[in-house]
Amino acid sequence: MDSLGALADERTLEALDFASVRERVVRATRTQRGTAAARDLHPSIDFALVHLEQARTAIVRDLVAGADLHVLPAADTGELTQTAALGRTLAPSDLRAVADAISAAAAAYNALREERQPAITGMLAPYTPLKDLHRALVDAVDERGAVLDRASPALGRIRRNLAQAQNDARERVASIMRSDRFARAIQDSVVTMRENRYVVPVKAEFAGEFPGIVHDTSSSGQTLFVEPLAALDTNNRVRTLRLDEEREVLRILDELSQRVGAHAAEIEANVEMLARIDVIVAKANVAKAMDAVAPELSDEPVVRVERGRHPLLAERAVPQSLVLDETTRFLIVSGPNMGGKTVALKMLGLFVAMTYAGMQIPAAIGTRVGRFTHVLADIGDEQSIVANASTFSAHLERMREMLRTADAHTLVLVDEIGGGTEPGAGAALAIAMLERLLVAGASGIVTTHATELKLFAAATPGVANASVRFDPQSFRPTYQLDIGAPGQSLAFPLATALGIDPAIVARATTLLDSRERDYEAALAELSTRNAQLQSEREALVQERMHAAATEAALRTERVRFDAERRSFAERAEERMQHALREFTTELQRKADAARSSRPRVTAAQSELLTRTSERMRGDLGIRAEQPSAAPEGAFASGDPVRILSLGQEGAVVEDYGDTVLVAIGPMKTVVKKRDVQRSSRPERKRPRGGDTQSGATRIAVAARSMAELDVRGKRFSEAEPLVERWIDEALLTGQSPLRLIHGKGTGMLGRGLQEHLRLHPAVKSVRYGNEDEGSGGVTIVELGE
Repeated sequence: MDSLGALADERTLEALDFASVRERVVRATRTQRGTAAARDLHPSIDFALVHLEQARTAIVRDLVAGADLHVLPAADTGELTQTAALGRTLAPSDLRAVADAISAAAAAYNALREERQPAITGMLAPYTPLKDLHRALVDAVDERGAVLDRASPALGRIRRNLAQAQNDARERVASIMRSDRFARAIQDSVVTMRENRYVVPVKAEFAGEFPGIVHDTSSSGQTLFVEPLAALDTNNRVRTLRLDEEREVLRILDELSQRVGAHAAEIEANVEMLARIDVIVAKANVAKAMDAVAPELSDEPVVRVERGRHPLLAERAVPQSLVLDETTRFLIVSGPNMGGKTVALKMLGLFVAMTYAGMQIPAAIGTRVGRFTHVLADIGDEQSIVANASTFSAHLERMREMLRTADAHTLVLVDEIGGGTEPGAGAALAIAMLERLLVAGASGIVTTHATELKLFAAATPGVANASVRFDPQSFRPTYQLDIGAPGQSLAFPLATALGIDPAIVARATTLLDSRERDYEAALAELSTRNAQLQSEREALVQERMHAAATEAALRTERVRFDAERRSFAERAEERMQHALREFTTELQRKADAARSSRPRVTAAQSELLTRTSERMRGDLGIRAEQPSAAPEGAFASGDPVRILSLGQEGAVVEDYGDTVLVAIGPMKTVVKKRDVQRSSRPERKRPRGGDTQSGATRIAVAARSMAELDVRGKRFSEAEPLVERWIDEALLTGQSPLRLIHGKGTGMLGRGLQEHLRLHPAVKSVRYGNEDEGSGGVTIVELGE
């Protein structure tokens, strides 16, 4: 074995194209260390770790789908922190890279810290907050790696002085250039810098007439760049301040590097945590792109693939389903080349390898992967001229390794078992090796063209035939896997389809042994019938899926329609209530200014309100609830009823003939009987004794009841909607002033309601009651005209 102790050796992983799948994870990483970790991703043999990594991928995929988690780019800080720990000074860009890595680790930690599942908390355990260090670094160095003025008070002061000194030096040189004395000598009236000193471009022929120090010449030699003697002091000051700046910057970098070195272990732990999160997020993104699912894990050595798609074939992949369990431990897949036998073989091995690497797999829900300790594959031509090994001998070498390693938790994948030699001998050797693998308890898939192996599969418990399907008319592969039926060779039909002379094909048929002809004919008939059954089954499945999708779409459409209908009704009801309030306000405005303190709504006003309400409901296309049957007979006191226009439940207080007095909680109102529907709510106990009040007295009592509301013992959130309805009804009946009883208590309820009422557009004034009205436990509300 190339890699003892691993689930799969490098030859197996190479044969399965695992590196190509892993490269997708590599490309999805965002950090340098995460990228390196992804490149080293391998299937783990530790099944507990497989459980853990699968759980992490599933949790993180949910967070990624909700846009709650993404990884910020970060450099690998390993060498930087090691350098700082040795006492060396880091460059500004390196310090900023450390700061960005600290920030990225903190962001990833904060996105995951609310997850209380052990799979996540264990991964976050090594994290150490480094807020102070991060703040110091970002305050000192910007994203471009430049040291900022705010890095220290001294640096800020030096740079301000430097800027002033540069302005002074530039102005000094400019004033010299403007002097008439040197006008002839000046080559160009632009202040220039050479060696960080301000100079004057002077014509070469006037060099002796211009007092100063030559710092440079032009490429033609016609211009000298001269520092005027009169500007030496200002240029010297600039130079001195630049040196001060360099020393202060170096001090700052040294101090920050020491702090990084002091926290090197914590930084590395945080960056390592970030790299692990980065790889898991990359796995989650790859799973999303492949429309993958988390496989079920089993302690038994089983594999169940439901509509699996080879991850490297993308849209070209044809879903395939297969099972390896205690009933079917080996599948013998047969059929012509280019039909998809090797694809099925590789897909199974790749799914197991991906699962053990913590990746989700592109298959349907219900896919299961069991516990294996070895996955061994022999796929492809391993002929080696250098090693003097033929294809057959290389195949035997590989089979020897498999036979030596095989046990009950070994998955074996062999392409063209026993191939590369004389067919009869190769088939016999293949059967003998399969028998040994069965005795060892191994599971797997092998492909073959040998009829002997197809018969072996049909006669041996624990072994099943499988074939790749071809279209019976065109003989083109469909790349679908049929379990239970051996595959045809299709040599003669394919030869005919590809244009081989029919006479040659006919001659070849006669040369074939009669038993072989009969066998091939039986296989052809079985294959055709199986293809028809599979097509019918798939059509039924598609019809069922279509029916289910149609039903779901109709259900969704119905829910949407109901929601739109309710929304429209609510909006229409709101508009109607708003119009009613405006109508009532208009009535009050036109009412007699000298009306009594306890006015009543007249019959004409009530009738007008009813007609207006009905007309508005008709215009808006909504109907008030209608009673199933008109109330018969008189209502008794305490009868439960529903007021249709208000949509409220209440209890009858008194029956006035055409109208009834209804109590809604602490409020009472008079409504027409046609607006009342009997309710199935349990009846309240009727008050004892008769009522001998006259109709006028009853209306007066109702008016007084409407003018008063008791909300004692309620919270503000409970009292506020009651007060709103009370105000609306008072506006309809013309009641004002109103008496709101809230009690004293802590005073919070009264203050809250008064504050709410002061903002109400219909309220004119609000005050506490006087001694006769209830003092501080009562609020008197006066409504506007």
